Amino acid sequence: MKVVEYPLVNEKLYLHQLKNGMLVKILPRPAYHKVYSNLRVEYGSLDNNFWLSDKKPKKFPAGIAHFLEHKMFDQPTGDAFEQFSHLGADANAFTTYTNTNYLFSSTSQIKENLLALLHFVQQPYFQPTAVENEKKIIGQEIKMYQDDVNWQLYSGVLAGMYPGHPLSDDIAGSLASIQKITATNLLNCYQAFYRPEKMSLLLTGAIDPVEIVNLLETDQNSINRLPGPVGISQDFSAAEGIPAKQFNQTSMPTQRTKAALGLKGLDQVLVNERSGLKYSLALELAFFILFGEISDNYQQLYEKEIIDDSFNFEIQVDRGFHFVVLSSECDDPAAFFTETSNILQHGSQNLEDAVKEFAIAKRDLLGSQIQSLDSLENIISEDQGRLFQQATVLDQIDLLEQLSLADVWQTFQTFWQNCQMSRFQILPKGDI
Repeated sequence: MKVVEYPLVNEKLYLHQLKNGMLVKILPRPAYHKVYSNLRVEYGSLDNNFWLSDKKPKKFPAGIAHFLEHKMFDQPTGDAFEQFSHLGADANAFTTYTNTNYLFSSTSQIKENLLALLHFVQQPYFQPTAVENEKKIIGQEIKMYQDDVNWQLYSGVLAGMYPGHPLSDDIAGSLASIQKITATNLLNCYQAFYRPEKMSLLLTGAIDPVEIVNLLETDQNSINRLPGPVGISQDFSAAEGIPAKQFNQTSMPTQRTKAALGLKGLDQVLVNERSGLKYSLALELAFFILFGEISDNYQQLYEKEIIDDSFNFEIQVDRGFHFVVLSSECDDPAAFFTETSNILQHGSQNLEDAVKEFAIAKRDLLGSQIQSLDSLENIISEDQGRLFQQATVLDQIDLLEQLSLADVWQTFQTFWQNCQMSRFQILPKGDI
């Protein structure tokens, strides 16, 4: 078992790869009563089309990764949620564009809960009747998100940045696509991606790393890599070559207009290396300096009533894509797009000499990351799985400490010079 020390925050992370290929990461927090755990599978909504290691292409309906997450809780003995409840744990799961996550938290029976987590995720049980019934449940979830104005704003700007790309599909799929999903489809995707070598397990709380690793090795010794070809995620570089849509809009029942400016990154980011995480953090610092609440730009936009308290910027750097989205409710979306674009146009020039602003931004972000270590839930949510060389929030803190203003300036300049811009707005119903 490998031990990585982080002197800045006085923490130790324990890393171990089980014989079957599963990666285990343990961050002991002996002063806490609760334990959080997340089993992450490197399979998300972008992976509905993929290649097998025997060179055979596979194509499945949009939303199948999310559908698979739902059906994993079905077990021959009943609902896995009930088992966690009997063991005194809270369980949950969620799917993103690139991964699926299965979690539990508990203050007791930790070993029993951990084995329950591993066993239900490693035991597929897809019954055709249950799959058909699930379509109604997921259909209601899709309809709920279709009525969510903020989600539609986010989805709309993504579709504008990535036309023809799986990112333009909802994570849950569509009402039409989920009707095409079968129990056989689910099993095929499960066999391709739900393999120990494509899983990582993070635990944090009052646990003994040696004891946990011994438990896992004994339990997983009989669970080998699945026979058959392995799923290989599709290369989306061809789809990224499709130019972003410059502008799109729709109308929904909302009192105020919502506007989003998307910046589709096209520069190369190595997400399998720590340099990719450094890039992500440098980009976050750059936008914090340019658009954070303490910046002059933010104050001026706010005083001009171009933005309000809903203003937000989001940065995502992941497997196969990276982008930035600026969004806000506003009365004048044209002014929002013009003013934010103008700030970005002069971003490199403003960042080059932002010594004071950089120091404040770095201290603020570093402080919030260190403070977040008090939350076991946040430690879990910040985990990168196998991305960025198995990075955790501890690695983010280390890299933040090393970042210089020159790093931030260079990262922003490279991103800005290569990105494509897409504008999307949602107007109150009847305004179009």
